[in-house]
Formats: sequence, C-alpha cells, structure tokens
Amino acid sequence: MKKFIREAVKLAAFKAVYPLTYKLFSILPTDRRRVLFCEVRHGHLTDTYRPIVRELKRRGFRCSVFFIHNNKGGMGYLMRYLRLCTLLPRFGTVFIDDTCNLFGAFKPKHGTQLIQTWHSCGAFKKWGYSIAGLSFGQEPEELDRYPAHRYYSLVTVSSEECVRHFDSAFGFDRTDKPSPVRATGVARTDWFFKKNNIDGAYKALYDAVPEARGKRVILYAPTYRGDADSAQPPKMFDIRRFMGGFEDCVLLIKQHAFVSEKTEIPKGCGAFDVSGVLPIEQLLAVSDLLITDYSSLIFEYSLFDRPMLFYAYDLDEFYDYRGFFYKYDNDFLPGEIVTEENELIPAARRALDGEKQFDIKAFRDRFMGACDGHSADKICDHVANFFR
Repeated sequence: MKKFIREAVKLAAFKAVYPLTYKLFSILPTDRRRVLFCEVRHGHLTDTYRPIVRELKRRGFRCSVFFIHNNKGGMGYLMRYLRLCTLLPRFGTVFIDDTCNLFGAFKPKHGTQLIQTWHSCGAFKKWGYSIAGLSFGQEPEELDRYPAHRYYSLVTVSSEECVRHFDSAFGFDRTDKPSPVRATGVARTDWFFKKNNIDGAYKALYDAVPEARGKRVILYAPTYRGDADSAQPPKMFDIRRFMGGFEDCVLLIKQHAFVSEKTEIPKGCGAFDVSGVLPIEQLLAVSDLLITDYSSLIFEYSLFDRPMLFYAYDLDEFYDYRGFFYKYDNDFLPGEIVTEENELIPAARRALDGEKQFDIKAFRDRFMGACDGHSADKICDHVANFFR
C-alpha cells in the first residue's frame, strides 16, 4: 500500500502539480542575463560548473545555484522540485549536470534554454535508455513515464566519438528531432591546460602528503558499486602487500564522491586515503600511474599521456549489472587489464617502467578531441548566441 501511495503522489506531482506550477509562474518575466545552475546530487558548486560560472560572470551574466539533493532519499525531493518550478521561469538559461526527470515534466517557456553539462567525459559505462531493463537501469516504460532529457537545447560532450552514445542514452535516437548533443568539450578540463594549476597541484600534494616528495605517485581511483544513493566501495586489495613492491612510491586512494566509507590503511605502509583531502583534478595531475576499474577518470587522465592500469576483479558481474559502450578490452582501454589481485604488483611495475606500450594519444584524440582548454568559452558562446 505504501508503494502504491508513493507512486500515486509522484505521478500526480509530475503530471499535474509541476506542469501547472511552472505554467503559473511563467507569467513572470524571464531575464536573459540570469543563469541558474542546478546541482543534482552535490551540496556545493562542482568543477563541472565553476569554469562556466566564472566566464559567464566575466561576460556580465548573473549566476545562481539551486541544490536539488537527489541523493538524500525519501520523498523530500518532491518539495524541492516544487520550489524549483517556481524559480525556473525567471532564468534565461538553466544548467543541469545529471539526470533529473523534473526537466521532462514540462516544456521550458519560450526564451529559456536548458543545457546539460554531463558530469563525466568520454563514453564508458552505460546509463539511461542504454541500460533499460538491466538491474542498474529502469524499465523503458518508467523512463517514458518520467522523461528527463527531451527538452535540452544543448548537451556538451568531450568529442565527436561520444555523440552517438549520448544520443542513445538520452533517447534522442528514438525521435525525429535533431540531436542537441555537441562536441564542445567539457568545461572542467580547461583546468588541466594551465601550468600554474599543475604546479599548484604538486604543492598541494606535498603539503597534504609530505611523504610523496621524491617518490613516484600511484593513484587508485575506482568507481563505486551499487546505486548512487547507497554507494559502496569496491573490494580493496591488500594494501600492505601491494606497497611492499613499491618502496619508491606512495599510493593515494581516492574513493568515488558518492562513497562515504573511509578506507582502512595499515600504518607506515606508504598509502594514504586522500578522499576529501585533495580534489580529483589535482590528484590526476600529480600521478605517475592511475589504477582504476570502470571510472571515466581515464578520459581526463589521458590528457597527461601517462600509464593506466585496469583492475577489474568483478568484470563479469559489473558488465551484467551496468554494461559498457565498448567491449572491455585493449581495443578500447589504453592500459593493461588484470582481474586477479596477484597480478597487480607485476602489472603496476610494468606500467611504471614502460614495459608495455599503449597508444594513449590515439585514445585521447578519440574521446577528448574537443577538450582544448577553451571548452567553457565555447559553452558560454552558446549561451550568449541563443539570445541573438
């Protein structure tokens, strides 16, 4: 009965309350110089938006932020959505960085543009319509009942290669309308093209982890397991044993932002959990080797042309649960793939010593070709040109 009532309330909100509220508040004038940034899951302005905010402010736009907090659970999001319905009509441009089905409940009024700056680069793990029916995804009927992506004016991606996959995930290939997906580049990658940022990243590392001075840095940055609302870390390898093979290195562990659980690290082994201590862009900038599993961080890291190693101990399980846009092999991934813990140390040593060569530049050109240090400029040009 509870489930039935919750679904009835949700259906009434999306099909009647939200559209009516938005329509009523649409009588208010729209200010083309006002821009609203909607943070779907985070309680702070993320690096997805910060470069765009800075550039728009420089151009004279007035920027505001609304925190949707879709990861808080419960039914409280329904009231936050209602509040957002009263605000949206006043802004000429609205940004969103993740899936939020409120934005499919009504068509934006004339004079408002809706821009999706998806929170990850490249095209790795599937989502949306691409995984309809899988355990991680929703049924197609549910996606159609509460659409999220139908009214975008622009979707920003990191290369032309990614366009078709975003069309598939967002369902744009299921309609006759022109796709709004464009290879503008991803704004947060502009950070990597500034030398002073890289220099500052090393200083921040040595301040936070003095033991890193004079040593090579291995970064372990896996994605999470389970749903985003109850994200769990992956099974950790034996840290002390691993570091016994790398006395010339430090190991930095960065859990996904959705994971709240701290990593247990044996004392004195040269490993450090830097989750919440150093931002991921700085960690990527200072690392000599990235070890990950299914994280889209590989696309940003490819900008440095440094080695990667893929530890995919639960590959079969993860593939059935989530799925990928490409086969998980070296036709796609630019680094050695290991599935057993006892393979980690020799594989990491080979990667650091350059014993196996992978064409990271080709990978970067394929998936990050539009990221040139000026992505925020291109996105802001779109904002400005919409009103001309």
